[in-house]
Amino acid sequence: MNLPPIRQLQYLVALQDTLHFGRAATQVNVTQSTLSTGIKELETFLNVPLVERTNKSVIFTGLGNEIAEKAREIITRTEDLVDVARSHANPLSSPIRLGAIPTIAPYLVSHFVKSIRHRYGGLKLYIRENTTAHLMEELAENKLDLVLLALPYEAGQVETHIIYREGMHLAFHKNSKLVDRKRIDFDALPDESLLLLDDGHCLRDHALAGCRLKNHKKIHTFGANSLNMLLQMVDDDLGVTIVPDMAVDAGVLKGTNIETVRLPQSRYYRDIGFAWRKGSSREKLFGELMELLPISPRSKKRA
Repeated sequence: MNLPPIRQLQYLVALQDTLHFGRAATQVNVTQSTLSTGIKELETFLNVPLVERTNKSVIFTGLGNEIAEKAREIITRTEDLVDVARSHANPLSSPIRLGAIPTIAPYLVSHFVKSIRHRYGGLKLYIRENTTAHLMEELAENKLDLVLLALPYEAGQVETHIIYREGMHLAFHKNSKLVDRKRIDFDALPDESLLLLDDGHCLRDHALAGCRLKNHKKIHTFGANSLNMLLQMVDDDLGVTIVPDMAVDAGVLKGTNIETVRLPQSRYYRDIGFAWRKGSSREKLFGELMELLPISPRSKKRA
């Protein structure tokens, strides 16, 4: 059976990503005419229309979208095939593309990278920070090899491994009247006084799971995208928030008027771990790298 060239499948995927022939051509490093010709040749080979072309837009047909997603899977598997061959000769020959979420990256990644460089001096690392959902998409598309994240998270067709369980703290201004330090009761908080990260940040989900709030009016929905922004508002006594162990251990509260109470770890926690694509040829190397992740003194390593 004759098969379409991988390059044409790459053109199709790039076009689906960008919905623009010029930007798609730039993405795969060819001229626009070369990409357009490749798409037409693929349509001729398959004997089906994949995209509708107008002067102003590119619209994928229903079948075109389905074939583009299949092409994406084929490209990923083909890249894995190349990795298998390379890793057999030298597991360190290809770089590791590491993703990390924003509520972990500032506190662990630097120490993690130092440990990796000390152990594997010849291994190149590329690091990307983003929300869990975006990182998992890039992992599925073979744009990342390994993701450092907080679990539980519905991760789909990937392998995950928990390194340790991390506790959390309630943070508030030292003179705040919003909380009773002797008895932490989230239901007793004034409305909109619990400051949490915006939707899409898993620290928000883990905090809410522990709070079990009966009244969601307690949550201030102003769309913060960084823990530093939350802490600035707490330091101005505009509310309270929840901070993980690693941020407190890193000294993010130094120079502020913020105090904390560590919450019961049986309810308020997140599991720190990794995710990678199932069947990766570099799984053994990933396992060795995971062992180098620094662990908070107050946390226990998971078996």
